[in-house]
Amino acid sequence: MTNKLILISKLVFFTEENELIEKNLRISDLFNDANVILAIVAKQSTINILKSKLPKEYNKKLKLLDRSKETKAKIKDLKEKGAIIGMIGIVNDDAIFSFHCKIPLFNPESLSNRVTVSEKVKKYGLPIFDFKNVIDCLKAYEIHKENYFQMIFGDSFSVISLNNANTHYRPEEEARVKNIFETNLKGTESRRDQRILLLLLFHLINEVTTNNYYEKVDYWGTFPSSNPQNTFTSVSFLKEAVRVILNGGPRTGPEILIRHQQMQSKHSSGAIRLKTKSNSDFETLIVNPILKNSIKGKVICIIDDYITNGYSSEAVKHVLFAAGAKEVIFLSFGKFGKKYFSTNYVIDGDVYSKYSYEFIGEELYEGNIGKEKFYNPNNDSEILNFAELI
Repeated sequence: MTNKLILISKLVFFTEENELIEKNLRISDLFNDANVILAIVAKQSTINILKSKLPKEYNKKLKLLDRSKETKAKIKDLKEKGAIIGMIGIVNDDAIFSFHCKIPLFNPESLSNRVTVSEKVKKYGLPIFDFKNVIDCLKAYEIHKENYFQMIFGDSFSVISLNNANTHYRPEEEARVKNIFETNLKGTESRRDQRILLLLLFHLINEVTTNNYYEKVDYWGTFPSSNPQNTFTSVSFLKEAVRVILNGGPRTGPEILIRHQQMQSKHSSGAIRLKTKSNSDFETLIVNPILKNSIKGKVICIIDDYITNGYSSEAVKHVLFAAGAKEVIFLSFGKFGKKYFSTNYVIDGDVYSKYSYEFIGEELYEGNIGKEKFYNPNNDSEILNFAELI
């Protein structure tokens, strides 16, 4: 692994009185062994003091950086050149520094009782349970090269899936990885493994930060669960982390789409879904009324766990266009099957409260058609690279 930089709070290696905690130098060894550059971030006034207390053999293993504008500019420049950078924070200044640099913030709260992690780091930092979690995240970032599924409908609508989610008739190890991903994306909070979610997050971050296609996105949202009571999903956690990193700060906002009543789970009724298409979504889905004056002319990216035939993404397309969106991107972690139905509906009424819908027709896209390459078969081997991490 090369071209990786992790910034870390001074308080991991030093006390508030700037006394070295020698036993924690092993953390530096861990990152150094993984070819990750580790840099302590501290106030300019303490840099020389800290440097004088580091053993000589750690002068190359541990860099020292101040919080100046020049440092922030260097970090942004490194990011533009392809470096992967994150921050392991403790104090509020660490969180603010990460926001300004638009880099992931890690929360090491569970790793030490010696220091108190600030509320900002707790709220916006990604929880880690071992410093190796950070290294694994960087490895996960490097894995993703090509999306499995991508359909671009003109300049206004696109559907993208990172992975092939099919497990039937697949090699055992490939199916194992895919099943672990699905369990953590769809499972209840008690069944989720935070370590796996972090890997999935960096898998997602790779896509949205290295592909300039997403630079135009104004708002990030999620596709609501079938159960309106289930608001804290794995995908909502992942979306919020992406939003904080890309928007450069903790500004919060309401969810774009709301499920105002429970719908039958589409995953347990495949045959019914093919018959009812997007109807059940239209009957239970509205655009958040708080955003009534905010959607028009905007580019919206909605993140979901999986798609099968595309009826969820089609429902999103129709309601957001009816709300005045300029462009809609539907991004999912995986796709089942090789069918996609592009639908034509007429929406009438207020999508922020009550509306009617009429199905006009649909077009089926199945597999790669002629020169149109919607599916990438190389993605199957790509996902195997996660095997050693999970």
